[in-house]
This record gives sequence, structure tokens and C-alpha cells, in this order.
Amino acid sequence: MKGYGVLTSTLLRSALREPVGLFFAVIFAPVLVLMLGLIFDNGPDPNFGGKSFIEATLPAFPSLVLAITGVLLVPLGLLNLRESGALRRLRLTPLRPRVFIAADLTVNFVIGMTGMIAALAVGRLVFGVDLPGNLIAVLVAAALGLTAFLALGYTLAGIYPSTGAATGIGNTLMLLLIMSSGAFIPLETMPEGVQRIMNLSPVHHFAELLRGVWAGDAWTTLLLPISVLSGMIVVFGALATALFRWERN
Repeated sequence: MKGYGVLTSTLLRSALREPVGLFFAVIFAPVLVLMLGLIFDNGPDPNFGGKSFIEATLPAFPSLVLAITGVLLVPLGLLNLRESGALRRLRLTPLRPRVFIAADLTVNFVIGMTGMIAALAVGRLVFGVDLPGNLIAVLVAAALGLTAFLALGYTLAGIYPSTGAATGIGNTLMLLLIMSSGAFIPLETMPEGVQRIMNLSPVHHFAELLRGVWAGDAWTTLLLPISVLSGMIVVFGALATALFRWERN
């Protein structure tokens, strides 16, 4: 446990010293809520079921943190450590792989949850959006989704051949996932054909889960998104374990 605590603290300090990664993980989503709210939030809109733009889209904004963290920040962070030789040096210590993985996942989980909560806080404090009474359930749903995308991120770190490939492919995947979140345009306002395509996106299922929990729906009515995210944890968790390596091939 001592090794886990020391390594977690070290990785957290390292992450806090990385301004670009910290911006996209923690600051990007709340800044986007602020910018889009100031531009598009003009009060109740019949196109959004009588809600304002921010009221209609706020539950989807945490999905931006998921997409950025899962397909870009986590793989890049791990690949940077591998390519710099830091992981190889750790391998020569008595540190067990699962301790490093647990510490790294903990840091990314804390940072990711901070970004999600910050986005919701801007919606509440700046635009007066009413938060749901079951806020704990919303945070549990957010944690489930974040865990699923952390598993995806570790899997991609084992697949990407280099940081250059991770940057290019990751940015493309990130944009595709973000567009399916409903943070920019509520999904219910999209044509049915587009909605069917969006159903293939894991971020879409996370957004559906969060919107459902936000609206007070019973968990039993949200079995599809829960199953998708839980399946991601199992499948990508197994793949990440199999693909994890300390140094470049």
C-alpha cells in the first residue's frame, strides 16, 4: 500500500505539471459549457422541449471528458512513459505491474471526475441549471462510464505503435465520439437516420445513461447503456491486461 500511495502521489504531481493534458481533462468541458451557454442559451426553446440550450445539453457534457481521456490522454500518457524509458526503469524495481496500473488509473479517474464535476458546476453556478435531486446516482453513472473509458484507453495504449500515431488516431476518434455525445446538439433533435448511427457510439450510450439518471429514470430502464459500459470494462479490461508492456517492442 505504501508503494501505491507514493506512486499515486508522484503520478498526480506529474499530471498537474502537464498543462495541455490538464486543460483538456479538467478545464476544456467547463469552458465549453460557459462558451456555448453564453452564445446559445437564450431561455426556454420549444426545439428543446421548453428547456434552454444548457438545460438540454448539460447532462451530455461529462461525455466530452470521457472521450478525451479514453482515446487520447490515457494512451498518450502511458506511451510517453514507455518511450521515455520510465516504465522500463520501474520494471527493474520490486514494483508489481498491478500497483503501477492501479496508481495510474486512480490518478486519471480523479482528474476525469474533477473535469466532469467542474462542467456540471458551471452549468449550475453560471446558468442556474437545476441539478437533479439524485446527484449521487449521477456521479455513480459518471464513474461507471469513466471506468469503461479508462479500460479503453489502456487497450489503445497497447495497440498504438507510437505517440505520433496515438495523437493522430486519437484526435480523430475523439472528434467522432464528441459529436455523438449530444453536448453540441441534443440527439433528439437530429434526424432518425443520424440517431441510429449515433447508437453505435459508446459515448452515446454513456450520455443516454447520464441523461436517464439525471431525469430520475429507474436504473432498470437503462439496462442497455449500463450493459454497454459494463461490457467495455470487462472486454477492454481483459485486453488491456493482455496488451500491457513495460517497454517498446
